[in-house]
Amino acid sequence: MRAPFVGPRPPQESGFLSTGLSCCIGKILCGVFLTALALAPSHGSPVDPAANPPGSTALALIVLDASGSMTERIKGETKIEIAKRAVCELVQSLPDDTRLGLVVYGHRKPNDCDDIELLIPPAKLDRAAFIAAVKAIRPKGLTPLSGALEFAARSMDFQKQPATVILVSDGLETCGRDPCATAARLKAAGVHFFVHTVGFDLSPKEAKSIACIATATGGRFLQANDAASLKDSLYFAVAEATAAGPARTTTPPPEVITPVTIKAPSSVLAGGAFPVGWTGPDNAGDYITIVPKGTPDADDGNLAYTRQGSPLQVTSLLDPGEAELRYVAGRSHTVLARAAIKVTAVDVTLAAPAEAVAGAPVAIIWKGPNNEGDFITIVPKGTEDSGYAHYMETSHGSPLDVTAPMAPGEAEIRYLSGQRGHVLARRAITVLPAEVTLAARDEVAAGAAVEITWKGPNNQDDYITIVAQALPDGSRGNIAYTLQGSPLQVTAPIGVGACEIRYMSGQGDTVLARRLLKVIAAQITLSAPSKAPLGAPVPVAWTGPNNQNDYITIVPKGTPDGTAGHFAWTLSGSPALVDPPDVPGHCEARYMSGQGDIVLARIDIEITGPGASP
Repeated sequence: MRAPFVGPRPPQESGFLSTGLSCCIGKILCGVFLTALALAPSHGSPVDPAANPPGSTALALIVLDASGSMTERIKGETKIEIAKRAVCELVQSLPDDTRLGLVVYGHRKPNDCDDIELLIPPAKLDRAAFIAAVKAIRPKGLTPLSGALEFAARSMDFQKQPATVILVSDGLETCGRDPCATAARLKAAGVHFFVHTVGFDLSPKEAKSIACIATATGGRFLQANDAASLKDSLYFAVAEATAAGPARTTTPPPEVITPVTIKAPSSVLAGGAFPVGWTGPDNAGDYITIVPKGTPDADDGNLAYTRQGSPLQVTSLLDPGEAELRYVAGRSHTVLARAAIKVTAVDVTLAAPAEAVAGAPVAIIWKGPNNEGDFITIVPKGTEDSGYAHYMETSHGSPLDVTAPMAPGEAEIRYLSGQRGHVLARRAITVLPAEVTLAARDEVAAGAAVEITWKGPNNQDDYITIVAQALPDGSRGNIAYTLQGSPLQVTAPIGVGACEIRYMSGQGDTVLARRLLKVIAAQITLSAPSKAPLGAPVPVAWTGPNNQNDYITIVPKGTPDGTAGHFAWTLSGSPALVDPPDVPGHCEARYMSGQGDIVLARIDIEITGPGASP
């Protein structure tokens, strides 16, 4: 699990990655899963008939990463939401006789290497149950890859029957074990045990840590470095699945090694897309990648699969310098051709005021590549380069209004690339404290409206609330948004005691100003006939706060507080005419607060009629 980012990554306004990404992941998972079904039972070893009846599909189990790093965002959407939707789409598309289960790790506790759970046992697919379980997942914890593989293997009784695991992860093992060694040990101990791995947004080093799990078991590895490579890896996975037949073995057909040519510009701009023409064998899984010059042949950069034809659109590297295009055979990872290419720097500039008020919008004039997913943010000075707070995508044009942080002090305006959040330009800015004042009465009756005059930044979603003084910052009571103007009307709590009026920032519910307010008990009286006949309205005289939605009700004695019978609003005046219960007996007339249906006063009353108690 990698450290969470400071804030959300920017959304992909065009919809290509934010919507297309999840669709592609879903199809990848589907392709990998179908590959698993084709490969797992292919050796003809004995299988438990009850677990794997003749003619049925093989057992498979998705192991889904729900560690804390899955809260990171890819072009505006968290990885876990992308993965969840992708798995749901996968489940919807699978055949009715699919036999699939689900294991999740890191979803219940923040620091527990044993937080691994079988949510759906591997069995004939129940789509509704599967989708409901997936939608409920919330990422929190660590990445116990080894433990998850062992747990999944045991869940499928892998030593007695073929078993295939589909591991979906966005990072490294964080529980001190070697998942590749674990995978090899499980392969040796199982009947026919395979692990297919799907990686999210991985560096070359991280990709190797995931790929070796698949390699150790004879499985497949698919990596999504960007939208294009993710989409293309889909085709590879689906082709592998649809090519499988009853006589399929795990030995792949030999790769065709023929002369390869690569035709591309001699130089390209950093971070941009450019065309690459090619001729070659176009084996399943062949691809073209761009890497810095001198990069080992085993490492990949941004890539595009040859399945998409010639020319391909390849995304350039972010760092300027000498680079190399490579045609790579997908199975053997052999470099069949290479061509030199130069990545040139892009001129990026930022212009903005030297100072800004905390939480206020800052107009930023920018010049830059405006590549897909590029964005501008303002963060406190010293924030790691991958971090960001409020942001705006450069696709919205120049200038952009970006909200300043709430914390006063030195900060930076940053232009970040949509590729893994690289900072392409930065500019210093000083964030000044926002001046905020609150004026109101010192004392008010419980539940009464309080008129509050205020001055403040009045930024989007700023609001004023009244809460008990003991409640922590960030708590909400009744609220009114500052965009409604000054003064505002906010209803006081029903509970008496020391309270606070708080001006709250719409950014993270930060308290910008506070003022003490004493809430005293409202003076309430009720009077009504001691006896009243069944079926006729009962006049109930009252005095009280007469706040919005306060009401008078009559209910049988012993009715739980908060339960209303027939009622009349106090705004209708006193006395209130209230219909009694439909049966005679001992009852109570109650004055009820419109806030939370709390009983503020009560008196006894007897409703008489046929069958009434004497």
